[in-house]
Amino acid sequence: MNTPNIILAAKANSGKSTNNVWVVYTSADTANKMYCTSAYKAMRLAFLLKKRLGIGISENCLARLSQEIARTKGAATAAPVQQEVKPEPQPTPEKPKKRGRKPKAEAAA
Repeated sequence: MNTPNIILAAKANSGKSTNNVWVVYTSADTANKMYCTSAYKAMRLAFLLKKRLGIGISENCLARLSQEIARTKGAATAAPVQQEVKPEPQPTPEKPKKRGRKPKAEAAA
């Protein structure tokens, strides 16, 4: 059975960090895998490969990436970080400007 060459993306387990890591690869060449740190970057890479290689992206992988992007966007907008409100500093009174010339140093005798 001849399977079509498509672009796939999947969540990968990273032993080095607790962050989600996504792997993007083609079905014909699974040896060349590219890793991304977010679902958004994985989707951008998949569309870049689609444009360069002229092959399609798996619908299932696109749905998973879209769902993950929406979930991370929802989490980011649900809990906005509150910034500390710092009181404005009191205005300092302006010093009067000195006018006139500086006295010349006396000639060394």
